[in-house]
Order: sequence, then structure tokens, then C-alpha cells
Amino acid sequence: MIGIAIPVKRLPLAKSRLASVLDPASRQRLVLRLVRHVISTAQQAITRRNLTGRIWLVSADDTVAAMAATYNVQWLCDRHEELNLALNEARTQLERYGTHTMIVLAGDLPFLTATDIITMYDALAEADLVLAPDQERRGTNALAIRLPSPIPFQFGPDSAARHLNAATNLGLRTYLVETPSLAFDLDDSERLRQYCCAVYDDRSRCR
Repeated sequence: MIGIAIPVKRLPLAKSRLASVLDPASRQRLVLRLVRHVISTAQQAITRRNLTGRIWLVSADDTVAAMAATYNVQWLCDRHEELNLALNEARTQLERYGTHTMIVLAGDLPFLTATDIITMYDALAEADLVLAPDQERRGTNALAIRLPSPIPFQFGPDSAARHLNAATNLGLRTYLVETPSLAFDLDDSERLRQYCCAVYDDRSRCR
């Protein structure tokens, strides 16, 4: 069984780096659109690979909780509103369900494909930790581990290096998956422009 965790901040706090170009309501609509895409893509990957799996939205936001019910996925309340603690709790829940693989996907991957997720899943056949870095190769856009796993979640600044170093210190095998669609996270105004040009061919429609 596979478990896919998608962490999502409280909507009023999400995409704060875009505050100079999008008002709060537009940022929240954008976040929900991106999360819907990640959920749908994860569902496609599970179906294509013929897997048994659960998708979890990890968030303290009530709107995100309602989205989980709408899309028939699980919701895990981020009680501490701290990503690594929330993912630790998600991992514990998944292990209780007998899950053998956990994949963490950032909720802001607009070009994520089912093939990306399947590639990460398949790479675990020869690795203990599979990591997809962001475009700067500093952040972690996706992470896959085989359960149970001793790896500590290290999301935050320079998380890619910290995840890889932690795995090396534990004697775990690591594997990098680097594709344009996995590396692209929507985290600044220039990437917003690129996203809107690709999806709408009109930047104004993001407002």
C-alpha cells in the first residue's frame, strides 16, 4: 500500500511571497487550484500503477479539510502547524494502516505528472529515500521513503541537502529524481508569470 501526503498551509498564510502581485483571495484560489491538481495527479498515478493507496491532505485549514471530503481523500489535522511534526504524525498513521511506501508531495507543483510520481515510487526498488529537489536544488519538492523508515523529516531551508545528509548518516541509499515538472514549484512572481503563460497564455487571468 502507498500513502501520499500533501501538506497545505492555512490558506490565509499560503503563498505569502506572492502578496505583491496577488491579493489574498486570489492567492487562496490559486492554492486550491494547485492542490486540486496535485490530488488529481496522485490519483492518476495510483490508478495507472494499479496500486492500493491513500492520499492524505495534511493541514490545519477547514477549507482544505472540506476539500478532502469532496475529493474522497483523507484529512490529517496539522495540530502543531509545523510541517515536520505533521509529517511525522502522518507517517505514524500510515504505518498503522500497513503502508509500505510514503510519498510527500508539495501542494504547489502545477506541472506535476503521474509519471513523476510513478518514477519516484519505482526508484524505491533500489533506494531507501528518493528525493526531487526544486529548481535551485535546495528545497525538497517531493520525497519518497519505504516504511518503516528512520529518516527524520527536514523540510525547511536547504531541506534537500539536509534530507540527503541525514540519510547518508543513517546508512540509507538515496536517489535523486530531477524532472522539469517536479522541480517547478510556484513560489515567486516570475514562476507565477511562467505558470500563467503556460496554462492561460494570459497573466491577467491569475488575478
